[in-house]
Amino acid sequence: MGVPYEFAPPTAIISVQWGHTGTHGQPPGTWSDDGGLMLALLDSLLSVGFEVADQGRRALAWRDGPDYKPGNRFDIGPTTRKALAALADGTPAEIAGGHREHDNGNGSLMRILPVALVGRDSGPVMLVRQSMQASSLTHRHATAQLTCALYVLIAQQLLRGQTELEVALASAHQTLASTIDETMRVELSKIMAFDQRTGSGYVVDTFWSAWDALRGAVDYRDAVVRAIRFGNDTDTTACVAGGLAGIIWGVGGIPPEWLRSMRGQATVEPLVARLVGADLADQ
Repeated sequence: MGVPYEFAPPTAIISVQWGHTGTHGQPPGTWSDDGGLMLALLDSLLSVGFEVADQGRRALAWRDGPDYKPGNRFDIGPTTRKALAALADGTPAEIAGGHREHDNGNGSLMRILPVALVGRDSGPVMLVRQSMQASSLTHRHATAQLTCALYVLIAQQLLRGQTELEVALASAHQTLASTIDETMRVELSKIMAFDQRTGSGYVVDTFWSAWDALRGAVDYRDAVVRAIRFGNDTDTTACVAGGLAGIIWGVGGIPPEWLRSMRGQATVEPLVARLVGADLADQ
């Protein structure tokens, strides 16, 4: 839903409608690099458990081949592009990601949700470690790592039945702060104090823009539409908000037209079936 509106200023988004082609000229129901890399991570977690090297191989399969996308690749962020190029040149997956301040794009946050979905019953220390390591494949700066970990811990709270968003956020913050060292706590404090909401590609802005979209929403559709209305990096803000909205309202809360018309269902449905099957087998 966010793909057609990407890079548009909020003032240009008069209405959010299914079927709009917009920015990339893609058919309706086409997901971008967000969905592709998320599916690659999910497939890796379901196939081999948590292994960053395998996550990297599958990310390259998305970049270079037909895997995890409904058509040709049409979008990739600069930090992710550099990291995958380094990975292809032989850099170990654990250190492929950029680690400088300007490498804090949202390319790891947008794909990180499967860490929570597959690891919903994991302990917090393991979940934080996995979130940060998965982020480091493309985004190794502490800010990106911590934002991913905060998001995953919130998702775990919602998966476990927490219905109060502010309680989920506070609990995730407290848990994360208790599992990291003092240096990282300084970075976490900066993330929590951030007050900009512009839907930009900066990972912290993306997180808080998506959070505000979710916090004010009355249903799944509303969460996604509110996220898109921030403008700018609309596919990722909607992806981040929509991931948590999906946990809250379930697949039944997604507008039927969006589900029916989504491209690449033959790619998505087997992965979802494996996720649900694995989840049921653990109960």
